[in-house]
Amino acid sequence: MNKRCMLRSVLGAIALLAWSLVGIVPASQAGNTVNFIATDEPGSWFKCVGGYGCVNAGSQSLAVIAPGDTVQIDNGQGINNSGTDTTNTVHTFTSLLYPTGALHMPFDQPSAFRGTRNIQLTTPGLYVFVCKLHPFMLAATIVNDTSTDGLDLGEAITLISYNQTVSIPTSSDLATRLLRTFFLITNAANYQDHNSVTNPSGKFNIAYPAGVPVRITGGAVLDLKTTLEARYGNNLDLAQLSDPAKPGVGEIWIDAEYEKTKHKTKPGTAIAVDANTWKVSKRVSLPNINMNNPHNMWTDRNQLVIYQTQWFGNDLSVFNRITGNLIRNIPVGHAPAHVMTRVDTDQVHVSLNGDDAVIELNSLIHGNSFSRRIFTQFPGENPAQPHAHWMSFDGKTMVTPNSNTNDSTRIDLVSGDIKAKTPTGTLPIASSMMPDASKYYVSNYLDSTITCISIKAPACNDGANKVQKKNIDLLLAGFLGGGNPPLSNYDPIAGFNAPGMTQSGALPIQTPVSPDGKYVISANTLSGTISVIDTKTDTLVKILPCSAGCHGVNFGAKKGGGYYAYVSSKFSNDLIVVDVSTLTIAGRVLLVAQGDLNHDGKLLSFSDDSVTAYAGMGGQGVLPIPLVYNGWVQNLPVFWKIQLTQEQRHPFPSAE
Repeated sequence: MNKRCMLRSVLGAIALLAWSLVGIVPASQAGNTVNFIATDEPGSWFKCVGGYGCVNAGSQSLAVIAPGDTVQIDNGQGINNSGTDTTNTVHTFTSLLYPTGALHMPFDQPSAFRGTRNIQLTTPGLYVFVCKLHPFMLAATIVNDTSTDGLDLGEAITLISYNQTVSIPTSSDLATRLLRTFFLITNAANYQDHNSVTNPSGKFNIAYPAGVPVRITGGAVLDLKTTLEARYGNNLDLAQLSDPAKPGVGEIWIDAEYEKTKHKTKPGTAIAVDANTWKVSKRVSLPNINMNNPHNMWTDRNQLVIYQTQWFGNDLSVFNRITGNLIRNIPVGHAPAHVMTRVDTDQVHVSLNGDDAVIELNSLIHGNSFSRRIFTQFPGENPAQPHAHWMSFDGKTMVTPNSNTNDSTRIDLVSGDIKAKTPTGTLPIASSMMPDASKYYVSNYLDSTITCISIKAPACNDGANKVQKKNIDLLLAGFLGGGNPPLSNYDPIAGFNAPGMTQSGALPIQTPVSPDGKYVISANTLSGTISVIDTKTDTLVKILPCSAGCHGVNFGAKKGGGYYAYVSSKFSNDLIVVDVSTLTIAGRVLLVAQGDLNHDGKLLSFSDDSVTAYAGMGGQGVLPIPLVYNGWVQNLPVFWKIQLTQEQRHPFPSAE
């Protein structure tokens, strides 16, 4: 395997190895079973239950067992749920990493499922399992040899990126860096809280368990807490909040997917920020339907309703944007992830992340009208499990990133036929399209790359040439000496030369193209950074700091001209505002309201439940109102058009 492939696989596991080095070795004889159940709860998405093997050290997703024991997952409707489903949709339980040379590895499923699966583990060392639909769902098991000191991680671990594998030593910088990420992700108390009321110190502190010895490459036994704090520090200063100097137009809706409220058992709210005051103005939690993990949003042509997916359920919700009142709740299929409207018909399209299609619906304001099921793979193929699709300015083309099959589907929306399937990187998770539909971009989560794909004639830029497809490195450009500017320089064995993770793009998620077609902006969830790609050259040109779990991006109009890119983060409660004209951070906005008051004491215009935990956390989908993308902006009502400049009303005239 060449260096590029090796590093791709290493980086593919970069947020996930972290489920490893805590626990107490159980008194055990081979032949026992440790049980995990899938839940819809932040942090403990794969939860160890039943007592045997389970270790609780801030995380409930870790087990320590003996060689020959079995790991079993229950994805709902199984014996460990005791008749009550802890999750409302399908998942996978797929090997992400395991001890090099381990038997029965890797473990995978051809599609997401309900029910149980199990695997016997015999080789001592670290095993991590992941859901390919919801890749922050993780479970880790250490198979421990009690005849040696410390918890066994093994000499080396094999990281799997589907058809690629590579072995790295457990003593590497990558291993310890991922351990730090583990404690961040799996313990909500470690999230970045920018609210001065609940975190007056303004510090970001990760609680590591003390006195935990781990055995790594060469038999060295290290103390976990001491090692992590020596390498990466702790109790760090959080970035300061500041409102952008210039207002935006309209409002910005953010899915706070982890926020919990009083009258719901499932997490998640939709929060609106007033772009004129930069304060939270509305909170919609929909307790009457127990809205479950709201993930992404869109609106109708008149900007009057919000279409809201429930990623850990099976429904699409529709609510009034002004009043927050529920209009209807519609079953659509397994794990609906993203939603958009078609510009020419205003029909609604919902991607089924746990299935094989995008569902097309007619008007949902006055009725529930199913139109058709648009398949994302050919007959006989494994379900593609599409995530964040995108559609063209003229309503003729849809593209999907297929998380289960490592490719992208291009669909003719008029006929519903598949026109092309193009291989991408590993676990493609989001897509976006140029305003003239000449090319589109797919973010490859586990590869830390963006794939540019031409729709008809070659349109992707590779130096002076136009090519049909091109992969753009977000993390490895400097280390590999590739064609991009050397903005990042990570060596997974030795670490960064300088200046560290803030100058890289690891695990990209949402990746929209700006309405004027100039830039692609990507949110990188592991590195907590924002990558900027110039579409004229299809190269990485800038990296900006973000927050923990950087996730969602969408563009809105800046008052008086130009655009803001609004960026959300899963493990932080701030919204970052990027000025696209200068490619600088214009401000950071707090996504917290105290009760029914925003943080300057003003009454919210709407709130249907009170927050009980994780205020403003879980930032994922972002929806600025009004829509300003080419094709959608031309259909706006007059009320919104008059607030935009001539250039904003016609962002890409050559495409009209």
